[in-house]
Amino acid sequence: MKIVIAGIVVTACLFLGAHKGSASLLEENCGTTKHPLRARRVVGGNKAERFSNPWMVMVFADDGFKCGGSLITSRFVLTTAQCISEFPAIKVRLGVFDRDISEHTYEVNIDRNISHPQFTKSDMGNYDIALLRMAEEVEFSDYIRPICLLVNQKVERIHPNYKLTGWGSTGDEGIPRILHTTNIFNVDLHICNQKMGVQTDQSHICAGSLSSNACAGDGGSPLSVELDYEGSIRQFQLGIVSYGSRQCTGLDVFTNVTHYINWIKDTIGANSV
Repeated sequence: MKIVIAGIVVTACLFLGAHKGSASLLEENCGTTKHPLRARRVVGGNKAERFSNPWMVMVFADDGFKCGGSLITSRFVLTTAQCISEFPAIKVRLGVFDRDISEHTYEVNIDRNISHPQFTKSDMGNYDIALLRMAEEVEFSDYIRPICLLVNQKVERIHPNYKLTGWGSTGDEGIPRILHTTNIFNVDLHICNQKMGVQTDQSHICAGSLSSNACAGDGGSPLSVELDYEGSIRQFQLGIVSYGSRQCTGLDVFTNVTHYINWIKDTIGANSV
């Protein structure tokens, strides 16, 4: 996560307005933390609080740390297909805050790498989504807990900005030891098309900031917002870091998770045994 120019962004607290029976959660015990979620100001890219992102996952291949991911159930991790396209994930590390501290962290082997069937490496950014099935279920705690995914109802794009969290490069400091988080702005898709020379559609999210952006190592990390779900403030994942400029500045393109929610749900169902 590269810091370019210090700026101030206020996190918007959004509301689904969901009624019982109209929407549901992929995992009921999701999106909450040891300390209640609250909107606050973020300046540039900051170190995250210890208990604020228990869904963050580090994905490893044979050659080491590859990318970020998010815990979405007790058995599955969500990431990008790009991350595992060349070197399949062999394990994930959960509960990580400081990479040099192993206390409360948990490593689990991956027994299935499941990329979207229409993903190809040559078709940059399209169908860039994957599920990792862990070899065993994990127990939830203050340090390990899934982020929310909403099913049966689309989240309207009324949010002005998102939360981005990851262990990506911070520029001169390289890969940070401690998890970082920042806020970035939602941008119309046609802006990404013009500025980056790409073709995006509703399966993507375009977002960026003058203060910080995703960088090397942030791929697969979640883009999220705080939502009021039936009176409880929870963290919902809406995007996954897919690609951006090599300079880690300007705009980034994210996989739109809500566009693929049926694939996520069906794939988990078909691979739960």
